[in-house]
Amino acid sequence: MAGAFFSQPCKRYRSFQIVYGLLAIHFAIPALSYVVTPETAAEQFSLIGEILGGEPYRVPEAASRVWRYLGAANVMTLALMCVLLQLDLLKFAPCLVPLTFLKGYNASLYLIDFIAHRYPAFLAVALWDFFNCWLFVFFARRALREITERPDAILVPRPLWSR
Repeated sequence: MAGAFFSQPCKRYRSFQIVYGLLAIHFAIPALSYVVTPETAAEQFSLIGEILGGEPYRVPEAASRVWRYLGAANVMTLALMCVLLQLDLLKFAPCLVPLTFLKGYNASLYLIDFIAHRYPAFLAVALWDFFNCWLFVFFARRALREITERPDAILVPRPLWSR
């Protein structure tokens, strides 16, 4: 299967599968950690801020179940949408809009908070999230253009619901 995956004629589809697989993992693991080990996420955020020249972040984010669970659910939803797109890019292409909106809105909020408070980790997260939005759109649209007129039989992995 790996040989077929890497030698398939649809290179952009292959690249899309790789990037979206990494993005799904990138969202699923933190979403679980926000629920199970929230202190770790809060410490990492503070460390990013300190590395970028800020003070330690002392807001007790890990103590708030309301916002922590909401954040975890949102990030797990990002992972789910990435997986759905991987399973069948044509069928779930409309997921690209809420996927990009959710991440872009989050990035915008971090950017606004950075502008208001000048905490460097907010800028780092905003830039990372905007980059994620670019990845979503760039790789999905290129793959969609490549596979739209091709038979599902040549795609590896084949879409879950073949045409």
